[in-house]
This record gives sequence, structure tokens and C-alpha cells, in this order.
Amino acid sequence: MKTTILLIAAVITCLGQCLAADTPMGISLVDGSKLKGRVMSSTEVEVTLMTDFGLVRLPLDKLSSESRQAITAGSKPDSEALLRRISELEAKVSQLQQENEALRRQVVSTPAPTYRPSTGSNSLTPSSPQTSSPGASHVISSTGKRHNSGCRYFGSGRPCGPTDGIACKVCGG
Repeated sequence: MKTTILLIAAVITCLGQCLAADTPMGISLVDGSKLKGRVMSSTEVEVTLMTDFGLVRLPLDKLSSESRQAITAGSKPDSEALLRRISELEAKVSQLQQENEALRRQVVSTPAPTYRPSTGSNSLTPSSPQTSSPGASHVISSTGKRHNSGCRYFGSGRPCGPTDGIACKVCGG
């Protein structure tokens, strides 16, 4: 009885080490046959092995008791290690949130670049959008198109002369 328990403990230890090292291990089945492969995953009802012949899924009730114990013992997560990993990840998330907030503050405090209108009358350089002055009969948009006061696109742009820019195809400029 004691030798059987010691033998089972030795098999479990050996199989657990094989599982941890990700090396191929021998799996004994209830019918006496054996498989050799790496345990890819195990659930409450089945184990997935990568063998030389491909991926094999076996129900746990088809495994011998020693193999079943070795696989289920090796698949139990280490709660201490998981708790340490969770605390590391929480610290990393907190650090990233602080960096993100600092970057957001930096973007808000940095003034946006502005475009200054060119001194040339036929320039296509974009300028900051302005509403046209009340007495202007022509405006030039940021795309360089000239619109007259009857055009639907007349609302925004900078005042210009009747020959500046490119004439709008809708109103003729």
C-alpha cells in the first residue's frame, strides 16, 4: 500500500515536471495503450495533447488514474503567482493611465498651429477661416476657390478681389 502511494507520488512528480518543462510526456489510457506528447491544455472534462501525429483531444475518463492525477495536478494555477501577476498588471495600468493623462494635458496646453494669409493676391495658402466682411463681394476659400456674394459657398473665407484665386464652377467667381 505504501509503495503504491509512493509510486503514484513519484509518477505525479515526474509528470508534473514534464508538464512544467513543456516536454513530451507519456500518457497512459484505461485500455492500457500509451500516448506520448505535450499537454497543450486541460479542462475539467478533456485534455489536449500535441503528438507526433497531430493534435489529440482525450476525455479525462479515458485516462488512467495516474495520468489523470498528473495532468490535473499540473494544470492547477499557482494562486500566489497569479496574485503577484495581477498586482504587477494593476501597477502597469496605473502608470499608463498617469502617462495618458499627462499627454492629454500636454496636447491641451500646446497651441494649435495657425496659418497666416500670404501677402500675394493670387496665393493658394490656406488661412484661418473667417467670415467675410459685410461689404465684400468676393471671398476666397481655404481651397483657393473664389466665390461671389450669390454663391452658396460664400459664407466663409477671406475677402479677395474679383480676379484672385480660381473661379468657383458653381457661381463663376
